[in-house]
Formats: sequence, structure tokens, C-alpha cells
Amino acid sequence: MSIIYFKGDATKPLGSANKIIAHICNDIGGWGKGFVTAISKRWSEPEKMV
Repeated sequence: MSIIYFKGDATKPLGSANKIIAHICNDIGGWGKGFVTAISKRWSEPEKMV
């Protein structure tokens, strides 16, 4: 298996199959700045899992 890199908006993945958005962050557990705000605007489930 290889990694395929795409440029664009990670909140609008291409195609209809399931996708994985890998995001590395600190271990503070905060939610509300940076990339995660774009995720929250598109999908509410990930923030609820924190």
C-alpha cells in the first residue's frame, strides 16, 4: 500500500469511498483552533468523540 498525496480542501475529499484524514496534534486535548475548526464546520461527530 502506498500513500497518495492530494492538494486541496481536506473537508471536501474526492470520490465517494470512505477516506481517512490523518492529522497530528498535541496531547492537550483542546478543540477550537486551526484545522479542527474546519472539520467541525463540516462534520460534528469527530468533536463529540474528544
